[in-house]
Amino acid sequence: MRNILLVEPDYRSKFPPLGLLKIATYHKGRGDSVSFVRGKDELLRSLHWHRIYVASLFTWELPRTVKTIKYYASSVASPEHIIVGGVGATLLPDYIRKNASCSVIEGPLDKRGLLGANSPPIAEMVPDYGILDTVEYDYQPRDAYFLRITKGCIRSCKFCAVPKLESEFGYLTQVEKQVKGVNRLYGERQNLVVLDNNILAIDGIEERIADIRKMGFECGAKRNGRGRYVDFNQGLDARLISEKPDLARHLASICLSPVRLAFDFASAKMEKSYRKAIELLAGQGFHEFTNYMLFNFNDSPKDFYHRLFVNADLNRNLGVRISGFPMRFVPMSSVKRGFVSDKWRWRYLRGIQCVLLATHGLVSPNPDFIRAAFGDNYEEFLEILSMPDRYIIHREHHRNDGARSWTRSFRKLSDSGKAEFLDALEVLNRSRNKPTDIAAQPRRYKSLFEHYYPDGRVFRE
Repeated sequence: MRNILLVEPDYRSKFPPLGLLKIATYHKGRGDSVSFVRGKDELLRSLHWHRIYVASLFTWELPRTVKTIKYYASSVASPEHIIVGGVGATLLPDYIRKNASCSVIEGPLDKRGLLGANSPPIAEMVPDYGILDTVEYDYQPRDAYFLRITKGCIRSCKFCAVPKLESEFGYLTQVEKQVKGVNRLYGERQNLVVLDNNILAIDGIEERIADIRKMGFECGAKRNGRGRYVDFNQGLDARLISEKPDLARHLASICLSPVRLAFDFASAKMEKSYRKAIELLAGQGFHEFTNYMLFNFNDSPKDFYHRLFVNADLNRNLGVRISGFPMRFVPMSSVKRGFVSDKWRWRYLRGIQCVLLATHGLVSPNPDFIRAAFGDNYEEFLEILSMPDRYIIHREHHRNDGARSWTRSFRKLSDSGKAEFLDALEVLNRSRNKPTDIAAQPRRYKSLFEHYYPDGRVFRE
């Protein structure tokens, strides 16, 4: 029997780390003792482990992942006994190898022998949900099956990591096998979360949807008197739905809620497909939608603002509720979140972050809310994003004091003056000596700088 430690760094994570849960199943099947922890634990570090597996997620969390690897380095006999895998490790393996001594596994655990001689494909194993009870972290949803039915994607979007993470698209594992495996070991679960990247593209998708239905997730399904739901959490391809209208009817045969679609760029072709997909789904009785909205890639602030009101238009005309979920693009080669694309400004990205902080990350489907949060027109939208953080987050509180004064001063600037001022704010954001650097800026901006940095200080509220 060997002692195995599974570690998820203490970054923010909604779903449980499925890779670690499947590794737990593998090692327990061998008779090993398995422990699971989030982040750094002094007691666990003081023990000896035959192997430590460390998960990774987003590339901008790799510095935290490296610190976690180093923290547990003294807990194994040799550095190669710390094994790191996951999304971040696959996208930037050399960053980990350069900054920490460990073994790195790139790509999915879908082949034999990746964890040792004759080890089975880990990706096909039933996750060990039991280890989640050993930590206090609140993964959501707690009472759900987490499935992967397909791997990869038929698209090659330049902003997306999937082509590198899973280069081949295809069928992975039967729904029935996964659900029954969980039932046998951990009991029946209430809901079903599918983590596929583009499930609608698989040949025979109608049969896969029928499999879900047969497992007790037909439209209107209940368990213990409570409604069940199916969540295709990574989103459904609007283009495929618009091209194959019958898909909407098949999706309506299961208890799908909400419908998640991506509206990542504002081309006329994509908008047409997106609108048609919403209309087809609404015609089948779907009313709740969540749409992913990528920004800061090759779009512009104007593209983003337009997409907000495409949703508002659909909400009004179809009587549906489309909640927007904006997602800021960060290059796959970056270990920081500070990237600003050519068509954006740092202050605009910061402004959107502040709006979303106030709305808990979602954009309400109410058109009046969208106008209140983002402005009645594009010019007002840019003005809101340019405001100091606290004037955006606590809009009503500051409306009649600082925000009014800021607005008067800001509107006096010419277009070129506003551009120069926003450039200066980006420079000051990076400054370590703000009072000195503010003093070096043009005097005509002094009163405006006071709203962001009163007396040269970063305002804390």
